[in-house]
Amino acid sequence: MRVVVMSDTHLSRVTDPLRYLCARHCENADMVIHLGDMERSPVLDYLEQYHLEAVAGNMDDHLIRERLPSKKILRIEGRRIGIIHGWGPSHSLRQRLLSEFTGVDAVLFGHTHEALQHIEDGVLWFNPGSVFAGRGALPGSLGILEIEDRIRGRIISVEE
Repeated sequence: MRVVVMSDTHLSRVTDPLRYLCARHCENADMVIHLGDMERSPVLDYLEQYHLEAVAGNMDDHLIRERLPSKKILRIEGRRIGIIHGWGPSHSLRQRLLSEFTGVDAVLFGHTHEALQHIEDGVLWFNPGSVFAGRGALPGSLGILEIEDRIRGRIISVEE
């Protein structure tokens, strides 16, 4: 199964760059996961044309927060995958997230705008970065997960 993972789009409306990105990456995906901070509900409405799983982020408006939970566990191809946006200072985010999920194969999160892929104690920690608002000199990025007998992830620049 091919899953597109994105976070921190920070858009108030559907833009041409978002349409292009989705046409390029989401059209052929089995699922799209958004990890929060879309910001405004037209973006959520647009992404729902795909097989979408999503959580609300700290910058999302009340219309998104009414429709989406702050975290959830997905079951994909026999794997348990926790998805959450995150909150607070970036430097200690992973420590705070440790208590949010138990018994999962992966934790997908956003908030920091910095891509990360790290395996710790058999759990994949995966942050796709920010689609359009990378931190500092970081380019915009998203993630691709291949979920089969194991979970393989990769981070790609939206410019690729």
